[in-house]
Amino acid sequence: MKNDSQKISANEINRFLYCPYQWYYTRYYGSKALNESYKALDIQTSGHESNFVKGQRFHHNYYRSYRFKKVLQGMLILLLIGLVIWLVIRWN
Repeated sequence: MKNDSQKISANEINRFLYCPYQWYYTRYYGSKALNESYKALDIQTSGHESNFVKGQRFHHNYYRSYRFKKVLQGMLILLLIGLVIWLVIRWN
């Protein structure tokens, strides 16, 4: 492992929150090694851009599923509160 430090910087936390894979590979291999291996592949810009688009799509879908889960959680909480209020009114 390139960075086996026990401490994690604020920048690493931000990188992890944006993309855990990016954080892992940067921490494991190091930025310099990743840049060198990318240059060694000799990939044209169009391929890099298509990977960028794939990454954007991944993050968009991930956020959509996260937002859907949060909406479901909110609806469940409102349903439970409504059920409790209905039971309190019914028993009085």
